[in-house]
Amino acid sequence: MAVSEVQIAKMALQHLGDRYDITSLSEATPEAEQVNLVFDNLRDELVREHPWNFALRYYTPAALVGTPPAQYTYMYAYPSDALRVWRIVNPMDPTGDLYEPLKWRVARNNSDIRVLLTNESEPEFEYSKQVTNSFEFDVSFDMALSWRIAAAIALPITGDVGIKDRVTRDAETSINKAKLQDANEGVSKVQTQDPDWIKARL
Repeated sequence: MAVSEVQIAKMALQHLGDRYDITSLSEATPEAEQVNLVFDNLRDELVREHPWNFALRYYTPAALVGTPPAQYTYMYAYPSDALRVWRIVNPMDPTGDLYEPLKWRVARNNSDIRVLLTNESEPEFEYSKQVTNSFEFDVSFDMALSWRIAAAIALPITGDVGIKDRVTRDAETSINKAKLQDANEGVSKVQTQDPDWIKARL
């Protein structure tokens, strides 16, 4: 179920206790002010930590004109909407389970433009896009972000170190659970043998 930024903020405040709440991120309250200070940065930080399915994108760029460093053959523009590039997809190993990762790195060219360097002539990069519309988030990300916000604002809002420590511990557990749920959605490895239910019929 898609939720708004306000709803994510309300969940974050609920993690701190029933006495904290807001109706709008633009209201003139300490709760709204503290959430606004951290919301965008923590959202992007969390996307960079894990290849969330809702943010994954694929990009096959044209090579840039210029001379890459000696150890690389090609140079490509860094995707403008990317928060983090994860890998080059190997067409012989799309899931990345069989071979060593294809070599690449992030750098800046002579014009101080962020670029991707590699020896691959037609690379397909997998990256996480910066998603600012909360209605595109996955439900597991909503909860993870609410806990990350709660941990960040716990002390300024409550003034209680004990609450901050408790929320920080709970946030780590909840975020790790959300990442695991997201990672387990889909099939990442090719089936190499018949499953047991097929073997039983042979």
